[in-house]
Amino acid sequence: MAKRHTNRVYDLESMFVRLEELVLANSGENEFEEVFKLLIAKLWDEKNTKTRRFKVRADNNETYSEVHALLREAERAWPGILEPGARPGLTPEHLQVCVEALSNHSILDSTFEVLDSFFEFMVSRAAKGTKGQYFTPRYVAELCVRMLAPHSTETVLDPACGSGGFLVHALNHVIKHEQLKGKLIANYCETKLWGFDIDDRAVRVAKALMVLSGDGKSNIIRVNSLLKEDGNSLLSTQSKDVSTLTVEDVMRTHRRRHKGFDIILTNPPFAGEVRERQMLDSYQVSHGKIRIERDILFLERCVELLRTGGRMAIVLPHNKFAAKEFAKVRSWLIQHCRILAVVGLGRHTFLPHTHQKASILFVQKRAERQAATIDENIYFALSEKDGKTSKGKLLLKENRTEDGPIWDRVDHDFDEIVTGFRTFCKQENIRLGS
Repeated sequence: MAKRHTNRVYDLESMFVRLEELVLANSGENEFEEVFKLLIAKLWDEKNTKTRRFKVRADNNETYSEVHALLREAERAWPGILEPGARPGLTPEHLQVCVEALSNHSILDSTFEVLDSFFEFMVSRAAKGTKGQYFTPRYVAELCVRMLAPHSTETVLDPACGSGGFLVHALNHVIKHEQLKGKLIANYCETKLWGFDIDDRAVRVAKALMVLSGDGKSNIIRVNSLLKEDGNSLLSTQSKDVSTLTVEDVMRTHRRRHKGFDIILTNPPFAGEVRERQMLDSYQVSHGKIRIERDILFLERCVELLRTGGRMAIVLPHNKFAAKEFAKVRSWLIQHCRILAVVGLGRHTFLPHTHQKASILFVQKRAERQAATIDENIYFALSEKDGKTSKGKLLLKENRTEDGPIWDRVDHDFDEIVTGFRTFCKQENIRLGS
């Protein structure tokens, strides 16, 4: 079969399912881990070797040795994407079959959005939507980015970054609007983009996507973002593991003059309650409670991580905006932030993972003693086109193909919402950015 020069996401998804079948049918290994290692080996080969090494050879053991060598090289160049000492878990015979199937695809000849969708498909399929960790549709991430309009001088954080969708869209926005190229792109990624997540698999995928975006050194780190500093916070980061490392620990090590992030873009896990007494007592919104929903803690944590004047877009379940039981949380938020906008999303937005209705909250952090005033208006918008069917399939605009940016292809009404928000900001004299 001739080597492909273009791919659609469905081609790669079919390939992934086929590799899953090959791995599961014969090896008993973790299908995600083995397919991920094969993809990283192939990506390294395509990016860095003139003569292709990722290919079937006459002897199964030769194929195995070459793939193992590619993994070692990728591990050294791209730290954190592969587990230390990664090697194929498949037998040489099984590996030979998988290499043959994958070698029919040219990964780097695919568009970035195809690769992004494919990696998200891999993670979602492996995680199966556990603990409310549903990935944000990329056109929703793009909406948040367009409304907050990040600049290359601003730091951007996603404290629950998953596979890195918000960060990738922030990067693409800055590249497009400021014509960044080459070393400027790498410098922006290395100094301005930050992503934290507690899930190791998602972190490694996010790192891989940042490499594909032109960044060989990314600030995607495995951290429990909800964990706050305590008396042990002065210990070095080298002496800590993910169970004790905080965002402050990381930033103190990398950016000594860090005063907070300029922008936060995030969709924290919808589900799950926190019951740990020490963590509950460290948050204002949960002090004295015996349990609280995880996304409420993320809301307070994100506000804390913003600098004064910094802005945030956060996806939250609809009940956080309307239910009486969260009135005190909303009052706390108004004390600390100016509410810029609330955008209601359609019920199909997060299908096929969940029917949970959600909205996006846009805020700007107040100065410490700045009080809310009665003349602070809020931009409200309700999306009437969520871009998906009742089964979670994307709805494309008329005369649109499956190629091109997802923002242009999907049948949504977000352009109108962005335009309306920009007009609102001008009318209210709201300045976005530095």
